[in-house]
Amino acid sequence: MKIQWVNKVQEGIPSWTPAEGGGWQPEDIRKLGRKRSGKLQLLLNGESGSVEDLRQEAREIVRELYRGAYEFSKKTLKEWKQESVWQMRRRLADFGDGEFFLVSDTDLTEAVEQGTLEGCCAGYARALGDLPNNYLHAQEMAAYAAALAEDLGCSIQLLGNEELKDLGCGGILAVNQGSSRPAVLAALRYEGAPASPLTALVGKGVMFDAGGYHLKDIDGMKGMKLDMCGAADVLETFEILVRRKVKKNLLAVLVLVENVISPDACKMGDVITMMGGQTVEIYNTDAEGRLILADGLEYAQRQGAQRVIDAATLTYGCQAALGDEVTGVFCNSDSLFDAWKQAADTAREKIWRLPLMEVYHRNLEWSVCADFANYAPGKGAAASTAACFLEKFIHPETEWLHLDMVGTATNRGEQKGLAMGASGAMIGSLTRLLED
Repeated sequence: MKIQWVNKVQEGIPSWTPAEGGGWQPEDIRKLGRKRSGKLQLLLNGESGSVEDLRQEAREIVRELYRGAYEFSKKTLKEWKQESVWQMRRRLADFGDGEFFLVSDTDLTEAVEQGTLEGCCAGYARALGDLPNNYLHAQEMAAYAAALAEDLGCSIQLLGNEELKDLGCGGILAVNQGSSRPAVLAALRYEGAPASPLTALVGKGVMFDAGGYHLKDIDGMKGMKLDMCGAADVLETFEILVRRKVKKNLLAVLVLVENVISPDACKMGDVITMMGGQTVEIYNTDAEGRLILADGLEYAQRQGAQRVIDAATLTYGCQAALGDEVTGVFCNSDSLFDAWKQAADTAREKIWRLPLMEVYHRNLEWSVCADFANYAPGKGAAASTAACFLEKFIHPETEWLHLDMVGTATNRGEQKGLAMGASGAMIGSLTRLLED
């Protein structure tokens, strides 16, 4: 796909014009990109709003054109030989060969470049999610992260089973216990503002979630290769921000495991000790995401992060409450949430804040042999309960925001101008929050 800014109408090319005042919806733009071929000019005359508003609008339009055009390349998968995932990413994320012209008297070159970077990186995140699990285990994902870090000139730390054991990461190790492959915690660091606070992005990376001994049925297991979309979206958000050289200090933490069955897999009733020292009774082996995230959150804070944001396909309870187009948000800071809401509004992504309350904490504190359990049977409020489990690992001085993305991280059919599969949700909002 090719998108460029021009300052005059192109003769003989079909035109599209947004409603007055920028009255377009992301779905409208994605449907234009979804055609994936031909030429189209988008007339952005800027009769209303400031120049900055127009440039922001153009940036969002370019990003949504890429989101609509994206398809996972089955042909590339078929032709794959010995190359790494990193080497194949530009072929796996197929954006078609459409050509778009953004027509405006205002120079939109930078807006097009920004939107293109976001659109491409969102496509790479979606390709990671859409890859079959047998092509992308934790080690392959970690190798991709390492190649990206080298390309960006960032440092990376890769922790395997032995290092995780030394750190006391009982949650990560317990969830991965049934796998024949080691778990990995990958931490990429970027220093864009020396001596400034550190913000951490923590992504849930369950490369495949069979549910453990609480085994999912065939419908529940469908799409469980996508249970690592939080990690993919965090990683590609990190790439966008570093390539734009934002004046921030950033840490991206990817917690990579498989939740499968073997004679060694953790069982209902097992008690584990987390990195923070708390003991947890595993009541539900399919409530694994909160166990690995808790260790990831603790790790990020020990690295000095004063603000932590996690992204996870965590609970179907959140999807049941909010559906497939709205991401659930939990936050312990009103000022951080206000900034997040503004970022999401700018990126035109739908969010809704859900409660963190003491009652949900108490619902987890029923175990007779551990500090608390990873599940509250029969209590309802699954999304808030899971969020409150995570909150138990947040230090008092840490600002924290949690995204429950089960509904929005994947598209369950080709609709809303998106191909079926990973969606790249919240990358736009995360970028708006953390850019300069």
